[in-house]
Amino acid sequence: MSLPLNATTVASSGDPGLDAWFIGLGDEFLGRIPVGSLRPRMVEGWRLRWRDRELEIQVDADFPFSAARVYVVGYSRAKAEPHVERDGKLCLATKAVPGDRLLTVQAAIADAIQLLTENETRKHEDDFRDDFGLYWLSWATRSDLRVEVMPGPFGAGKTILGRAVMTGRGMLVFPGQAEAVRVWKNLTGTVPKSFKETPIIAIDPLPAPARYPETAEELWALVEARSQDGVDLLKRLMSNSPKEAVVVLAGKGPSGREHYAAMYLRRPLDSGGKPLNRRSMRKSIDPSKDTARTVFGRFKLDRVATQRTDSSASRLPGGVQNLLSDAKVIIAGCGALGSGVARMLAQAGIEHLRLVDPEDLGWENIRRHELGALAVGTGKAKSLADSIRASLPTIGFVEGYVSTFAAFARQHAEAIEAADLIISCTGEWAADASVENALTRIGQEAVAVYGWMEPHALAAHAVLIGNSGAKFADGFDDHGQFRLPVVAGGKPPPAECGGASTPFGAVELANAQALVARLAIDALRGIVAAPLWRSWLADAAAFREADASFASGWAASRGQPDDMGGPYEDDWTFS
Repeated sequence: MSLPLNATTVASSGDPGLDAWFIGLGDEFLGRIPVGSLRPRMVEGWRLRWRDRELEIQVDADFPFSAARVYVVGYSRAKAEPHVERDGKLCLATKAVPGDRLLTVQAAIADAIQLLTENETRKHEDDFRDDFGLYWLSWATRSDLRVEVMPGPFGAGKTILGRAVMTGRGMLVFPGQAEAVRVWKNLTGTVPKSFKETPIIAIDPLPAPARYPETAEELWALVEARSQDGVDLLKRLMSNSPKEAVVVLAGKGPSGREHYAAMYLRRPLDSGGKPLNRRSMRKSIDPSKDTARTVFGRFKLDRVATQRTDSSASRLPGGVQNLLSDAKVIIAGCGALGSGVARMLAQAGIEHLRLVDPEDLGWENIRRHELGALAVGTGKAKSLADSIRASLPTIGFVEGYVSTFAAFARQHAEAIEAADLIISCTGEWAADASVENALTRIGQEAVAVYGWMEPHALAAHAVLIGNSGAKFADGFDDHGQFRLPVVAGGKPPPAECGGASTPFGAVELANAQALVARLAIDALRGIVAAPLWRSWLADAAAFREADASFASGWAASRGQPDDMGGPYEDDWTFS
């Protein structure tokens, strides 16, 4: 029997209201839900029968400016279906029809019936495994412990003996001790005092919710049936007679997406509330039985909420993560522009960064620098490297050097030779020239991106230069004056700027940072070729506020910019 969404109502004219519409459904309507039985934050609800199921339609206080929720009554893990949460809520993409109660409810019911019908034909069965991590999180039995897993170089396709470090909120699991030391040191500045051996067992296929282990014995059986050598790690775990342990299952969904799921094992308690001792755990074991399996089966098991420490990688375009993680980048100049570029590149997936800047952070910097007041008086490069490591602890290598680039190049010639890209955000002609000089060495393969801003950040430039052909110096005269500036005139800098810079804010700066970072990533990905020049111009209102105008040379060469400003791209050539 299908639910008639166009059911007649008992009212003959006017807005019949939702109650009247539901009554018009006839025997399928089972009545209103009492207020005391509503789900959290819900204010109204109705119960329906659809085929052999009961459904609840509930709405919150924002309704009808929020979508109606639909729940399956009597839902359980044994009856789990794709796109249905633990409490029976259907995961629907239905949107509210703002202001229309009836249409909003009808849309939710129609989408619910479509999903449930598709589930009956097993259309979404692969969803259990492609979204395994989310279902595991939903059906976790312990909420006060969280396990965070760092995948190894072989991902979820290989069984390994990992190393874990306890944290205030749970456990961090790493593919090896070296990774554990690096990440923990990035997070805390210290080396872990101890490690726990933690099996990470690859299984295929991943289980659906109805097959999630409830007991240690069920976990052993699952590993035995779906893993090549996972049982060997479980036996090793038992040989150490732990009072508690964590086992992580790993696997891939049909689309290749990798997942991890942790289980916490603990000895049962004796009559005094203490964990059973080793002797008691081995008591009365049949000699003909597998001792390790029997002892393992006596442990209590909890399914634990599990996350990947690299889950942000899934937000990047396909293939980009691996390419960027191998790149070696040097950034010269860690001021307002360079510090933002460094953090953007680290967040984009660059795993190897060297940051070079000779200056300390001052109070005048903090409103436009990635570092705040706590870093005032410290070296920009070193403090920025510390900050990136702490906020992105799984990053491979970030090091800061309190040095000019010229000195860095003399002292670390091997780093220059190994670099794929050098980014210069110094804003100083002599410093930029030292970068170009380093790239003229025989055999040097790195390319360079030069980024700088004009007064008041009204314009920003990013130039990609290779190790042959056009030179960055082509755009400047012998005194380091840019041949084609955008900005003419403008207010003088305030006294506290020392005449060395002009004021600008974080909003203007963000455009410049994105301009340079994007060109750097495009160069590393090989989707642009040197020489290339990109510019960003502020809008006309910003120019007026700074008492500045567009330079005549720029307007003659590139055309008069429109009032909205925006991006420009051209070759790095000057007549």
